Amino acid sequence: MKKLALVALLFASSLAQAAITLGKDYTVLAKPQPVADPKKVEVIEFFSYTCIHCYHLEPVIGAWEKKLPADVAFRREQIVWAKNMEGFARLYATMNATGTVGKLHQPAFDAVIKQKANLADATVLSGWVKTQGVDTNRFMQAYQSFGVNAQVARAGKITRDYAIEGTPTIVVAGKYATQPAEPARLMQVVDELIAKARKEQGR
Repeated sequence: MKKLALVALLFASSLAQAAITLGKDYTVLAKPQPVADPKKVEVIEFFSYTCIHCYHLEPVIGAWEKKLPADVAFRREQIVWAKNMEGFARLYATMNATGTVGKLHQPAFDAVIKQKANLADATVLSGWVKTQGVDTNRFMQAYQSFGVNAQVARAGKITRDYAIEGTPTIVVAGKYATQPAEPARLMQVVDELIAKARKEQGR
């Protein structure tokens, strides 16, 4: 009986831990945003390579991403609050354009956070890319391309449209934005918001 009581207590405790509260764990965007695919639950991580909290979240959200169900669409957006952040948005857009996110995303975080490298500077970036085992000429050509220019402009617009004030912020279904929390708890909140969005979609 004691063992059953303990199991029940642990189960109740896990449910309590998973419960989320409006205003404490998440907020609702004042202006909900359209999602790319209404048949899926969209999840966007707004991050910055200069953000230590994003750096600590990355291993956790990376593991979470690998286990995503088919009905969840996840992507990252490098925020742009000011002109000096456009270089980081350009870096991430170039990774996407060249298919090198998997190879360069974590090393870029390491370089910026641990080595204090200013990868928003094209000259610094070019030298760093040469050490990463990718085609530097191809990468830097994409870096200056029209398509990447458009993505940098878009990064600034989406930062404003979603009214992102801090990082990391994770937005679910174009309307639910997470509040600051330690990484494991943050991902619990995201999972609960995904479940909430599914119910609202009638699934």
